Amino acid sequence: MNNKGILYSAISATIVAIAGVLWLNQDITAKTNDSVGGIISQEIVKLGDENPTFDYWGKNFPDYLDMHTTVEKQAPNATEFGGNLAYSKLIRYPQLTVLWAGYPFSIDANEERGHFWVQVDQMDTARNNKDFLNAHGFAGFGGQPTACMNCHSGWTPWLLNNTAKGDWVAFNSAKYWTMIKTVPAVNGAKENSPEHSGPHGGKRMGVTCADCHNPTDMSLRLTRPALIKALISRGYEADEKQGVKASRSEMRTLVCSQCHVEYYFKPTGTKVKTIGESIANDTSKKWWNGTQKTYDEFDSWRDGNKPIEIEVDGIELAFPWSEWKKGEPFRIEMFDDYYEKNRENFPSDWVHKITKAPMLKIQHPESELYSGGVHAANGVSCADCHMPYIRKGAKKVTNHNITSPLVDINSACKTCHTQSEGYLAKQVKDIQNSVAHDLRTAEYSLVSLIKDVETIRAELGKMPKFQTNGKADDAKISAELKEVLELHRKSQVRADFVGAENSTGFHNPREASRMLLQSVDMSRQGQTKLVEIAAKNGIKDFKTSNLGFENIQKLNPGEIHYKVDLNGNKAGDRYYKHQEVNGNPPAKLLEDDKNLKPYNYKVID
Repeated sequence: MNNKGILYSAISATIVAIAGVLWLNQDITAKTNDSVGGIISQEIVKLGDENPTFDYWGKNFPDYLDMHTTVEKQAPNATEFGGNLAYSKLIRYPQLTVLWAGYPFSIDANEERGHFWVQVDQMDTARNNKDFLNAHGFAGFGGQPTACMNCHSGWTPWLLNNTAKGDWVAFNSAKYWTMIKTVPAVNGAKENSPEHSGPHGGKRMGVTCADCHNPTDMSLRLTRPALIKALISRGYEADEKQGVKASRSEMRTLVCSQCHVEYYFKPTGTKVKTIGESIANDTSKKWWNGTQKTYDEFDSWRDGNKPIEIEVDGIELAFPWSEWKKGEPFRIEMFDDYYEKNRENFPSDWVHKITKAPMLKIQHPESELYSGGVHAANGVSCADCHMPYIRKGAKKVTNHNITSPLVDINSACKTCHTQSEGYLAKQVKDIQNSVAHDLRTAEYSLVSLIKDVETIRAELGKMPKFQTNGKADDAKISAELKEVLELHRKSQVRADFVGAENSTGFHNPREASRMLLQSVDMSRQGQTKLVEIAAKNGIKDFKTSNLGFENIQKLNPGEIHYKVDLNGNKAGDRYYKHQEVNGNPPAKLLEDDKNLKPYNYKVID
């Protein structure tokens, strides 16, 4: 080979070597990026808050979109104390129909199906159906406010900034069914089409990427004003980009706290102008009870109905956290103190139908309970367990099919715990069984108290000193029972807290059991005071109740059915047209519950 040939060969070899090095470097870089979370955007679309839909954002992050929508396609599965099979909780736990008597949850409460379904189920529930509730014992129900949408719709920030023009109180104070009509049609969907009404970017879209991620760099952020305000009241500093100043580890919990918390609708004491509907001026449009319709319980504008401006009493979504300071573990007494200080402005969520006690309804307080548990104390975030790192091919990604850690113990638990998966699963089950036993004890004690209050109210109502114009005077009777009704309120706050919290106490079993012990004690104190009141007023042969599992099962309401002909439905028709929601729980769960209270170790253990 001549010198020129050698030179060409050397040049060719060098080019091949350089190309190989460049390819290897690119491959290593890609795998390095994958290993730190696989969050490199494909940059197919430009992300922003004008289109918050997960289908749109998912064009840049297809792996995450696939994980997020897994629950849409998978068969539902019930676990001992959770899962995503949306059976009726009222059938499994009939005591709830008594505990929530007079409140819409007593007619419809189902196991949750997951983040994808939250808006679908919120729009389907009987609790959001004015005609149905008015016709089935809830004559005073006037329709859910948009405040309910904060935790159910990924469109919330867009609606706040566009429909409500940034007015937080106006947003919360509008009617739910009015606000939902203003969700824009995106991603090629036609206005008022099935796609526009659906869960994929439409009006029934639930949680989405934009709720937790900044579109510019995918860093975590808070998008819900209620949480930001509550955190500031606890001692956090505001931050324009994140919502509050917090570390990334903290943010991996705080983004979940936008919804997994106790909340209430705080009256502002002022009037506010907000969006309404012209149907209110159409005298031909009536509700089932004959009163004038103020909104159309439908998700789109139709039949000439148009948006108008109206003036209503202002409310805002608020978290009762000002007594819970930054860095402190939560204690249930902090709620007692908060609601007592604000009692004049917010006396109750509802008045109990049977006892007439001013009640508080606790909602999914996972953030509060978790804060005092061993995992929080060791810096473990919500995402560490519920969104653990997994492998998708060569990529290391956070699992965006948000679910129980028990679904994947290896990924969720064994990064810290060295024991076997079987051992860890048994530990969780033991904790949950113990707390569930305490919870059933507290609930049965409360139902016993409620039944006893009902008996004493009836007896007192026969006495002239507790009557007005010859009829029982509820106010006079309630004054006589004031201490008992306060014990009912506080006892139920504790039982309801643990029942509404979605870990069956696992997030902090010591605090959960402490609350439930208090609940049982308060209920028994209430019964003791009833004995004293009975003796004081000459009521003879009064004996306190002690209801158990078999007594409670007699309260089973069954699936929801229409009791009257209503809006094209016949009396006897099933309320839910599909079978995915409000069915019977698996028989095994009922058998487990039977053996939990009293505790049958031969079966449970």
